[in-house]
Amino acid sequence: MTLFSRKQSLHGLEAEIQSLLASLEQLKEGASDESKRSLGAIRHNAERALAHSRQLLGEAYDEVKDKTYRAGIATRDYSREHPLATAGLVLGVVGLLGYLYYSSHRD
Repeated sequence: MTLFSRKQSLHGLEAEIQSLLASLEQLKEGASDESKRSLGAIRHNAERALAHSRQLLGEAYDEVKDKTYRAGIATRDYSREHPLATAGLVLGVVGLLGYLYYSSHRD
């Protein structure tokens, strides 16, 4: 009788292990599906943030480009209207740079 109950216990234990393995497999698949959904959401948010930052960067570039262009036109117009003042300013800047260069290499 003990042999029969022992054999029955082993079969019951084996069935329990098979049931646990099946449950673990289902749990793994469920976790994988949830992980895939989470990763998909993270990826979607990252792509949306990247697109937004590209848009902002493009707008900033266009704004800087426009301001630089307008500053160039204003500088050109001023230098045409006041050629002596422009020449004096250029000579002053060149002289200052020369002085700074000379004084830093004097030692």
